[in-house]
Amino acid sequence: MKSPHLVKRFCEDGVDGHVRSARVLTRLRGLTYDPRVIAPVSTTPQDWATAEDFLAETDPREVSPLLRILLTSDGSMTTLLEALCGGRIDLDVVRQGEEPIDDDSARRLGVRAHDPAITRHVWLTHAGRRLVYAVSVLPIASLSPSLAEEIRRGVEPLGRLLDACGRPAVRDGLRIGRIHNPGLADALGAPPSDPLWCRRYRLAVEQALTASIFEVFSPRLAD
Repeated sequence: MKSPHLVKRFCEDGVDGHVRSARVLTRLRGLTYDPRVIAPVSTTPQDWATAEDFLAETDPREVSPLLRILLTSDGSMTTLLEALCGGRIDLDVVRQGEEPIDDDSARRLGVRAHDPAITRHVWLTHAGRRLVYAVSVLPIASLSPSLAEEIRRGVEPLGRLLDACGRPAVRDGLRIGRIHNPGLADALGAPPSDPLWCRRYRLAVEQALTASIFEVFSPRLAD
């Protein structure tokens, strides 16, 4: 299987595994970014597996039951994390702006390459603890005006916005893999050499959005 190119760059903000409260957002080439970002880091995930292959072939001793549930779930990640943590999941935006859709994302979403999309890199956090690093690619043509406005605000996780829509969400094309990214591992409070479990999928809500989602999970979620 080919390694995907959904995420061409990863950004990291700080190395202590916690979210700082102060935020100053800056404009650069039409993108909103957070100056805490140290530097983009290229990532190359290992081969992707379907959920069925992941469950059949992965040694249960290598992946905690909780992480297996999160990786294979077809429900709202925000809701799952809130149930796990017993409290509100917050959004910390690393970088957000409008960018052309890359060829690989366009092919998997069934849209034209280089059409405009909102791309955002965020942390999903609870009580200052980083749980998931998520990258969303949302073609603007597929977004309802009200949802596009809320996404651009960068206040709420996507899952919470979709719950407010009251429309059923479809998640398909799920693939699970691992990446080696020392900077991201360090930001998640893990040893830099540790591989990180990740997944990608297509998210669709009728008359509201179509999106490509990439999520990287903290190995400390099971702690």
